[in-house]
Amino acid sequence: MTEILSDKEKRGQLEAVKAITPQELVRQYAQDVLGLCIAHTKNFHDSEDIMQDVFIKAISKLDTVKDTSRTRSWLMQIARRMCIDYHRNRQATHEQVSENIESPTDNKNKRIENLHNAISQLPEEYREPITLYYLNGQNCSAAAKAIGISEEAIRTRLVRARLKLHEILSEEI
Repeated sequence: MTEILSDKEKRGQLEAVKAITPQELVRQYAQDVLGLCIAHTKNFHDSEDIMQDVFIKAISKLDTVKDTSRTRSWLMQIARRMCIDYHRNRQATHEQVSENIESPTDNKNKRIENLHNAISQLPEEYREPITLYYLNGQNCSAAAKAIGISEEAIRTRLVRARLKLHEILSEEI
């Protein structure tokens, strides 16, 4: 006697046959998860730690996977969320540690402020090309038109302005 199975029962049996083991999960997707973690953290060692946590979590929830064809996207979603958690935890830790330490952004802001002060000390003929070219993002021809001089003159003034800025900033150090 032959049994007649519904489509749902057939799919259930097929998925049961295709169930992925923890070893297969790690073997097939370790490089993908590690690559995603490195892209998010920019640190190989932290990425390895996160990858291990991802697989621990995934293996503990492996029985909840209904469609094994979506295993990779499910695993990558876990990895993305764990990378976000990593950044949140790291930011909170960094804020606690940096309360008494001058942050690099403060140092960067001081350097930018020093640069703007040095630019303001330049003679007008050098300050204007530097401002148009570097701060306003204009190219040499647009800066030349704005000032009313040739492109060669702009290039010359930019070179001289950079040298003058170097002198001013070197004196401050």
